[in-house]
Amino acid sequence: MNRVMTKDEALQDLLEQHVFDRWQFDLPEIDERYRQEKELIEQGFLAAFEAVCRQAAKLQEEGNKGDIHYVYISFMRTSIMADTAEYRIDAYDENWFLDPEECASYWSADFIFAPLFRRMGELGETRKAYARKITSMDIEKIKLIEAYKYHLLAVGWIQGFVPSLIESDAYRQMGKSAKLQLFVGEYMDQSELLYEASGGAVQ
Repeated sequence: MNRVMTKDEALQDLLEQHVFDRWQFDLPEIDERYRQEKELIEQGFLAAFEAVCRQAAKLQEEGNKGDIHYVYISFMRTSIMADTAEYRIDAYDENWFLDPEECASYWSADFIFAPLFRRMGELGETRKAYARKITSMDIEKIKLIEAYKYHLLAVGWIQGFVPSLIESDAYRQMGKSAKLQLFVGEYMDQSELLYEASGGAVQ
């Protein structure tokens, strides 16, 4: 007679059979969607970035914000639970996180995360075969862990798009520090530097 699996064994089996390394099989789908929707995806990201720059310029004209020193593109983990994969773009003056004037916009990286959301939906059905040993909360935890892999893909894509951001009209017209820094990472958490102005004259 087969021994009934414990919860830990059931979870390990689920991970081995349906989760580990599965994200790699999503890469061709992500690449294909980007190829098909390249212009729309790039325009959407640029529009979100420029919206922040225009907000900052308006606040500066009103005397409510100094030159921009930091721009953060942040992964919003909370959005993953709603299957939206939102990134928040914030512009801060010299006060950094203490900047009293919020200046932000949002961008959805759905073209990267859509396969994850679909797989996690399927996993929610698969868990039922484990006799209630695996809960919906377990699936949510797996989803957040797996989402980080897709976030790294998004970081790589954003990194390649930086030249287009700093050449945009809205960015050029915004008042900014000669040593402005652009970061990408998790909201109010660990981030990596994507770009730092040379320190010369800023237009």
